[in-house]
Amino acid sequence: MCTPSASRAAVEAEKAGIPSVTVAGPGFVELAELTGSSNGIPALQVAVYPGPFDLHTDEVLRQNAAKVVVPEIAKALTGKIEPKSAKEKKSPERIVYTGTLEEINKYFSDTGWSDGAAIVPPTPERVQAFLKYTDYAPDQEIAILASANLRATPRIIAANAVMAGARPEHMPILIAMVQAIGDPKYKVSYSRRAGSTHSFQTYYWLNGPLTRQLGIDFGQGLIANPVNHVIGRTMSLIERNIAGYRIKLTQVGTFGKVPSWVLAEDEESALRIGWKPNHVERGFDLNANTVTTGESTVWGQNLIPSTSDPKILMQLIAYDLTKKEQFAAGWNGSRRTLLITPTTAQVLAEGGYTKESLKKELATTARVITYEWAWSKVHGSYGAIYPPFEEELKNTMSESRAEKGKLPPWFPRFPGWEEIKTTPVVSGPGDLEILVLGDPSRNKVQALSANGYNTIQIRLPKNWDELSKAAGYRPLREFVLPAPKGQ
Repeated sequence: MCTPSASRAAVEAEKAGIPSVTVAGPGFVELAELTGSSNGIPALQVAVYPGPFDLHTDEVLRQNAAKVVVPEIAKALTGKIEPKSAKEKKSPERIVYTGTLEEINKYFSDTGWSDGAAIVPPTPERVQAFLKYTDYAPDQEIAILASANLRATPRIIAANAVMAGARPEHMPILIAMVQAIGDPKYKVSYSRRAGSTHSFQTYYWLNGPLTRQLGIDFGQGLIANPVNHVIGRTMSLIERNIAGYRIKLTQVGTFGKVPSWVLAEDEESALRIGWKPNHVERGFDLNANTVTTGESTVWGQNLIPSTSDPKILMQLIAYDLTKKEQFAAGWNGSRRTLLITPTTAQVLAEGGYTKESLKKELATTARVITYEWAWSKVHGSYGAIYPPFEEELKNTMSESRAEKGKLPPWFPRFPGWEEIKTTPVVSGPGDLEILVLGDPSRNKVQALSANGYNTIQIRLPKNWDELSKAAGYRPLREFVLPAPKGQ
């Protein structure tokens, strides 16, 4: 109750001249008020429902609504409104604090600007070093980030990057990542999930020669590699300081939220087995530098296939897709990102699979018993309201996606199995993304849930070659890949 989207609905009503009240659980009042103030409604009215409504019976819900919520709504609509005073605008170049390293770290942690781990103080000199790596003006608007709706500028992005321990040459990547989550066509998806109680984690993957030039890891270690890690930490701090997601306020993950992580695709391994890198699938040139963002509710257990049979391997991946946590939470038909190690992908490629044909067969094979799917929807969901089980079962059984005679290969065949209905766990091949990366010596597949993707091309400064040479990197042209034969 009182998700950011619910509060935004109240905001839009207020802007249209319709008095509104957001109904919130006890821990969500400040979230609702902050959502209102950051969207131009300084006194969004809130009625508090007592307790976790999902765990209450219909009778308790009715009693609480009549005795608690309705009176609070009436009071909110008829009482005196006291708008909170607007905050004073301050210069982005101001010095906010001076002191020892220990004092600075404590101050930034106490004010909520850091994640509690040690930071590098973002002095003007350090920030300026980052600003050299972009052609954008220091205070030019890169994006407006929900839910705080604050302006992300190169100067503010750089300050967070300094704090996280990133390097100046990471600046073009960080700007592209901010553009990705702030893009209007992606912004609603991001803002609905970044602060969610479901603990969605934002992740990013990179393609192009820039990743190889800067040493962003796509092999063993991957997200824990120092370069990947500091870029991910920067985005977590940006999420905190520009998007405005703070724990116990606007970041309300029930069990908390892990920091954002960064991947890079092993394009050379993908091309070696005849598979297109992800950004090429998305319509970009092979040597374009891109960043793609998505969200997942979990990192989770990986699949360890032990077979040289490509058909069985595909079936194992399909089986894994049906067992991820989103299905148990009543969310079928959602998108997935598959991370496949190069040697595992090679088994599939040698069996005749391209990325496209693998997605198609996975979408066909990854199915669950429709009865089970209906049960999951009713008793465990992301907030959708369903009718009683028997009624929802009838509805689910009548859906066009629920078909007979398509029992997955891991289910035993028995008399009458042809009459069992099953439902696919992804809507189609377009809901699957495949990345080749990770330890090439291991047989691993990792399935991540996903709720939307956005890809941005990275814009390098005009003097990138000069800057990167001065920073000790080989020229970018040395990391360009030749086009595969026949393309």
